[in-house]
Amino acid sequence: MIPDPTMYVAVCVGLFLLGLFAGRFLNRTILRIPQHFDVVPAWKAVFANEKRLGEYPQTRWYNCLPVIGTASIIGRSPYSGRRILVREPWLELLNGCLFVMAFVCTIPPESWGAMQADCLRTPLWAGEIYHWNTVSNLFLWSRYFYFLFLVEALFVATFIDFDLWIIPDGVTLPAMVVGFVGQTLGVGYFLAPVWFQDPNLLQSLMPFIPALEWWPTQNYFPEWIKFHPFLHGFSISVVGFLVGGGIVWAVRIIGGLILRREAMGFGDVILMAMIGSFVGWQAVVVAFFLAPVIALFIFVVMLVVNLFSKQEFTWAMPYGPYLSIATIIVLFCWKYFWPMVERIFMPGPLLLVFAFAMLIMLALSLFIIQGLKWLVGIDPWPGEELTWRSADQLHHYSGETVDPHHGSWKRTSWPGTESGRGQLNEHRWRNGCQ
Repeated sequence: MIPDPTMYVAVCVGLFLLGLFAGRFLNRTILRIPQHFDVVPAWKAVFANEKRLGEYPQTRWYNCLPVIGTASIIGRSPYSGRRILVREPWLELLNGCLFVMAFVCTIPPESWGAMQADCLRTPLWAGEIYHWNTVSNLFLWSRYFYFLFLVEALFVATFIDFDLWIIPDGVTLPAMVVGFVGQTLGVGYFLAPVWFQDPNLLQSLMPFIPALEWWPTQNYFPEWIKFHPFLHGFSISVVGFLVGGGIVWAVRIIGGLILRREAMGFGDVILMAMIGSFVGWQAVVVAFFLAPVIALFIFVVMLVVNLFSKQEFTWAMPYGPYLSIATIIVLFCWKYFWPMVERIFMPGPLLLVFAFAMLIMLALSLFIIQGLKWLVGIDPWPGEELTWRSADQLHHYSGETVDPHHGSWKRTSWPGTESGRGQLNEHRWRNGCQ
């Protein structure tokens, strides 16, 4: 039961309105960050005043409002000349909903006012390690804004990737710094410890795997976690960074070698490393495997829609948005995901063996796919697409007759042909015409 439901609802409404204004800022960020490669110039462009083209009137006050003001100038802004996309008011509404969803999932109704650690949507490991009985308002709100920052960074990265198929460093690198700092300060203790294992499972496997005799199998958690919480938070970010970026980097390398083309962009590598610095390595692995399921579902829906609408369908699509969507789902629903995946991370050091085996299976699967393409008559490694280059253009003109009347000096012809080629004056000069 919520101690003060009226206040909880009022806070949700206030955060929704705040999210609308933040969404207006994010619309500007989505458009301006890709204009610069480096981080600092990109953010300078975000906060720079909008240049007015010509004598445009001053912006009216209601045009500064989110949703309503944005919707009133869709198309071409009469005040700055900037193009206002149709999607911008909808993105502002979406961002307002994300503010509320992050609040409800991070500070659930049952913890509002009670501030009891057992009311939080936090796994039991946190209470076992840090012996929480109560938590402060400062911790709750710090954790909320910490993970909200991740959601906002994913929001910007998603729509930039949809537009341009890139994920600029101006989005991921600043967020990565926040991820490391927040985990080190302790506001990210939310998902899973940096390491845990099932001692009973490891001891039962010891007769079959003698190497486990050298591994400490007595404890569920490493002892140092209990006495060094800040170091533990920092280690969560470091390991999440390495695993998140490393898993995409491995897929990128294996896919590139077997498919002989880029399997995943380098922006996806940095994006997953940034996500791992916030949520840790277990959650980033879950998000990585959930992303292709979401992408496949959306791909099938788009395929069906295009078949009925008889529109041209493109088989290629950016992958970063689906990594972002999967991360948000995992973050908001971790209370329900964790009981389903906890046993997967119990084997401890054997996870390294499983990870290596999965990479081998990925390589074999890609080889099988390429072999099936070859069997059905599809070139598994199509050559480079032929394009008309500048050298081809020069070679073409060197073997062509530039002057259509070369050697003939025709004196009568329709002048429209030479005029369309830009040769009318030359033609008149050659023929002695005035």
